[in-house]
Amino acid sequence: MSLASFLFGTPDAVRDPPHGVIGCAWCGLVQRLPARSGPGVIHCRRCDAPLERMSGRGLDAALACAVATLVLLPPAILLPLMRVSLLGTANRSTITAGIAGLWHQGWPLAGIVLAAELIALPLARFGLLAAVLAMLRARRRAAWLGPAFRIAERLDEWATIDVFLIGCIIGYSRVAPFLPVRIGAGGACVIAAAFMTMITRATLERRAIWRSIGPESSHAGHDAIACAACGHVAAAADAGTRCPRCRATLWRQRPHATAQALALTLAGFIFYPIAYLYPMEIDMRAGTAHAHSILSGVMKLFQAGLWPLGLIIFTASVAIPLIKLFGIAWIILSSHRHSTRRLRLKGHVCRLIVEIGRWSHIDVFTVAVFLPLLHLSGLLSIDVADGLPAFLAVVVLTMLAARALDPRRIWIAAREPAHG
Repeated sequence: MSLASFLFGTPDAVRDPPHGVIGCAWCGLVQRLPARSGPGVIHCRRCDAPLERMSGRGLDAALACAVATLVLLPPAILLPLMRVSLLGTANRSTITAGIAGLWHQGWPLAGIVLAAELIALPLARFGLLAAVLAMLRARRRAAWLGPAFRIAERLDEWATIDVFLIGCIIGYSRVAPFLPVRIGAGGACVIAAAFMTMITRATLERRAIWRSIGPESSHAGHDAIACAACGHVAAAADAGTRCPRCRATLWRQRPHATAQALALTLAGFIFYPIAYLYPMEIDMRAGTAHAHSILSGVMKLFQAGLWPLGLIIFTASVAIPLIKLFGIAWIILSSHRHSTRRLRLKGHVCRLIVEIGRWSHIDVFTVAVFLPLLHLSGLLSIDVADGLPAFLAVVVLTMLAARALDPRRIWIAAREPAHG
């Protein structure tokens, strides 16, 4: 395979063109895939969600990228990201040191969350993905392939090494102007792992993989239901049972999904003002304390002339959490009122909320990067303040709320009569 075909695919490289009947995970519509043999995207007829993306890259490229990412993750986690040497003192920043710093400063829950998102979940995601793709590449079938691929896909948004790279860049930009900083081997591995993560996501043809794990339905009876995880179509009588392909529970709409999403969203609204009123960090310079909130950090980046980085932080840490909170609240309210207006727009908002949620971690990751780096005895130290765990709570709660929300409810509620 040439480098060009590996990266960009070829028109005739789609090994398993779309066929059969699948259900849309975003609106529940059961539909037959149109015949298509070249690269492109097939969209749902009702909500316009992408049902299948055919890049023409094939299984080999995705497997190579997944294995490469898995190999890069351990050194990215363990080796130094950056080094600072000043006045005979040498400090280095690693992912594990940043997590340990949060723990030792009295924020163990925040440390556990970062350990999961930067260590455990990326390793689990790419370990499962590489295992599934390797089995399919060897043309071997096993009962665990469907559940393993479903879990790997669900972990995708929580495996945040690519988001961590942006945090590293911003952390470097904040430290480099006044301290001599060198990029370590771990930093190089983070850069490589982050790019391989994004390439893996781009090369993965999910529907083709699901068809390799288990065939699509060839026909669907009246009132059929679809698996929200893999799109497999089953009879309505199978509601509440396990999907034969991925072992997820089959529902026309998940029970209590709206109540769960509402509870998580309300909790997010509670933590939101705390995250912005309280400082994220307090740095001690020659015995003088300086508190820094999210907004003050954005203003300092602007004042330093780092407009692109300031805009990234403002978007990720201010705009995106608000979009998520009010977007989820709007969808819940409109479903409760059985609204029939702007259904496609609500579907697009649901997908946007899921896609952008993970990028709000940038500010938290920035603090974790330079927390172990900026400790010079008697001169400089960094302490995590109340705003950081509160903001991390907002990010995690809104991500959980977005996944708890069942977007199929938008369309089901629109067909139901409103009460009162």
